[in-house]
Amino acid sequence: MKIATLVVACLASSVSYAFDLVPYTATYQFNLNGQLSGTATRVLSKQADNQYRYQFNAAAMIANANELSDFKFDGQKVQSLHYENTKQVLFKTKKSTVDFDWSKNQANAQRNGEALQYALTEPATLDPLNLEIQIRQDLSKKNTLKGKYSLGDAKGLNPLAFELQGEEKITTPYGEIDTIMVSRVHQSSDRKTQFWLAKSLNYLPVKVVQIDDGAMYTIELQSYQQGTVAATTPLVPVAAP
Repeated sequence: MKIATLVVACLASSVSYAFDLVPYTATYQFNLNGQLSGTATRVLSKQADNQYRYQFNAAAMIANANELSDFKFDGQKVQSLHYENTKQVLFKTKKSTVDFDWSKNQANAQRNGEALQYALTEPATLDPLNLEIQIRQDLSKKNTLKGKYSLGDAKGLNPLAFELQGEEKITTPYGEIDTIMVSRVHQSSDRKTQFWLAKSLNYLPVKVVQIDDGAMYTIELQSYQQGTVAATTPLVPVAAP
């Protein structure tokens, strides 16, 4: 069975708001094809000075997925430092990491034990988690999305594009929420990714729907708590294969 790491990759706003990057914990319910269900948590914590850690953990009976992003944020731009992605289905585990060496403009990646190095030709290269943070900042200043965002992961560099789809009021386990809907632009018609972003929660993603290879993954916000989170928040343990 394929389990997707549910990643929110875009936040948007139709009006200008000051972007305030504060620690928080958001808990979600997720569902795969209406059959497999579980919980997911997004945690943003502040480290020393202008460094942050962002984590996404999803767990079900037979699978879990964990992501971690360490980055700097100066109030304007995100600078990627380190990224991890670990997935486990039954007793099979896959892990990838990326270290961003800006002194050499080089990314050093590991994917299932295989090493990859590639040049960071785009100074604004983001990882799959902190991409969300940068887009929130961009929209708070410009009220629009960039044409392309540069994503760096264990496979290399990839450009991503998103579209604003308008406003919609939705009902989640957290309650009824006014949202902005955003879609990722995919090359394949068989893939679809949509995000609903809460105006009242600083455009936090409150619902995500992803269709890939005929499977549908959905997450919906269940609880949200703003405040300081311990900097040493660990990843959800993943059993060794």
